[in-house]
Amino acid sequence: MLARMLGDHDRLRQCAARLRALIDAPTPCDPAELAAVRWDLGSTMMAHLAFEDRHLYSKLEQDSRPAINAAGRAFQSELRAQFGAYAEHAKSWTPQRVAADWTSYGTAVSRFLALLLERIDREERELYPLVEEAGIVTIGSAPVRDNWTREAFAIKDQIRKGL
Repeated sequence: MLARMLGDHDRLRQCAARLRALIDAPTPCDPAELAAVRWDLGSTMMAHLAFEDRHLYSKLEQDSRPAINAAGRAFQSELRAQFGAYAEHAKSWTPQRVAADWTSYGTAVSRFLALLLERIDREERELYPLVEEAGIVTIGSAPVRDNWTREAFAIKDQIRKGL
C-alpha cells in the first residue's frame, strides 16, 4: 500500500506542476482550464487523504507503541490543519476573484503548493520509512474518523462557480 501512496504523491506532484505552469503566466489563463487543473489537484488530494487515512493513519493510531502512535497522531493532526486551510483557500478563490486579483491568487497558490510539496517530501522522508521499519501492515483498511470528501462538492462548486 505504501507503493500506492507513493504513486499518489507522484500524481500530486504532476498536478502541482500543471497548476504552477498556469499561475506563472503574467495574465490569467483560461478560467475553465484553471478550474479543471484545480479540481484535478483537489480531487487527487482528497482521494489520497482518504486512502492514507484508512490504510496508514488508522493503523498508526491503533499501534500500541507510544512513539509510533505519537508520530502518527502528529502527522495526522498537521494534515487536518493543512487540509482545512486548503479547503478554505479553494472555496474562497472563485473564478471571478482569480480574474480580478491574478497576482494575489498566484502568491496564495505558490504558498499552498510549497506546503503541499514539503508535506509530501516529509512523509516520504520521515513517515513512510518509520512505517516500514516498524513493520506496520498497510494492506487492508481500518475505520476512520475523518470524511475527507465532505468538502469535495463545496470546493468543486466554488472552483467552477460562474463558468
